[in-house]
Amino acid sequence: MQNIQDEIAGCKLCGQLPKLIDNSVQVGKTKFIVIGESPAKDGWIESGRAFYNTAGKLQGSGRILEKLLNGIGLSIADIYFTECCKCIIEQRKNLAKCSKNCMPILTRQLNLLPCEIILTMGMHPTQALLGEKIERFADYVGREFAITLGGKNYTLIPIYHPSPLNPKGYKDNLPIFEKIKSMI
Repeated sequence: MQNIQDEIAGCKLCGQLPKLIDNSVQVGKTKFIVIGESPAKDGWIESGRAFYNTAGKLQGSGRILEKLLNGIGLSIADIYFTECCKCIIEQRKNLAKCSKNCMPILTRQLNLLPCEIILTMGMHPTQALLGEKIERFADYVGREFAITLGGKNYTLIPIYHPSPLNPKGYKDNLPIFEKIKSMI
């Protein structure tokens, strides 16, 4: 993974944006990985732990994801996690372009992990991994997609982002996590 970290640090495809370079994958012990959109400027880029702030407290999205994971006998510490974009993307209009730029790096990261199931948090990582434009994200959430990245096969399942601002982030993800429980 060190070669990938060096590549992320040296990348200029999206300009001089700050990057998550010290640890761009949280290692877990499940056979699935959760993929977010891009690092938050006050999230694990500073704390070194996905979904935690520098004070060691779970952030809002982390609290909801932890609750979903607890419901299937897991916690955030058990999951693999990375971001589709390796830079902090402050302007959402740049997410699609940056996701495309980071796709080769993300593919190499995924191929180095023992994960078989990919959970994408939101539309942008789902679009990037499926390689198609999504008009209505709700039509994709919870469905299983067979994809191949770098010669390795995965099952991709989009989930709603577990943000406290998203009214679907907890309640509408519950049946998806029950399905995941049966898969693992």
